[in-house]
Amino acid sequence: MSRQMSFSIITLTMIGFMFFGTVRAADFQNLTAQELKTKMDSGGSVMVVNPLSDIEFNEGHIPGSVNIPFHLMPTTDQLPEDKSTPIVTYCLGPKCIFYKKAAMLLADRGYPHVITFKGGVPAWVKAGFPLEQKGALAKTEIPTVNADALNGMLARVQIVDIRSPSLYAMGWIPSSKKIPLGLLSAEYADIPKDKPIVVVDHAGKQVLVAGRFLKSKGYDDVQRLQGGLMVWSRKGFALEP
Repeated sequence: MSRQMSFSIITLTMIGFMFFGTVRAADFQNLTAQELKTKMDSGGSVMVVNPLSDIEFNEGHIPGSVNIPFHLMPTTDQLPEDKSTPIVTYCLGPKCIFYKKAAMLLADRGYPHVITFKGGVPAWVKAGFPLEQKGALAKTEIPTVNADALNGMLARVQIVDIRSPSLYAMGWIPSSKKIPLGLLSAEYADIPKDKPIVVVDHAGKQVLVAGRFLKSKGYDDVQRLQGGLMVWSRKGFALEP
């Protein structure tokens, strides 16, 4: 199956779950950090899932949790065969939308005991519990570029769009190379090194870690779009369908 066809199947599946699912985020039990720690230490059967990219997961995650990037969840075989197994989803705190989306998707896949940990990594750390890291990135500063400046330099840079495939429906900046953040560690070598790189996401929240990852792989001139595609679109700049 081609990568383009895989993207299409994943995108349509995700859109179906998000718009036609019957479960709302408010329907899930939510745990505190201490409640989650107690549940994990009890020895019972529970899966704790982080639905972010492997790059973000490696930056710091709850020990014992499993990384299943959200865009792979509709087709993953990492979920338990026993659908009565409790599954807890978490990410980077209340403003991180992926723990909610993952919970709703899991419920729609037939898992009746889905629980959320809304506080995520920040609440876990605040409670005094340790994180596990696997090859965390150096805290390199990645310069920002605003939409007006980027619009005047498109011919001189390579745009790398790291959004989830489900967001491509709003369009993308012309000549973008589309590599979802969850695939970046596997496909970054496809990005040419003969131009400066500008990393683009939906709202400017994930580009820092993506930029640091590319820096660690030898891309010397990396910038990130301030405000993401939301700002670019609001300004009326060109988007390809």
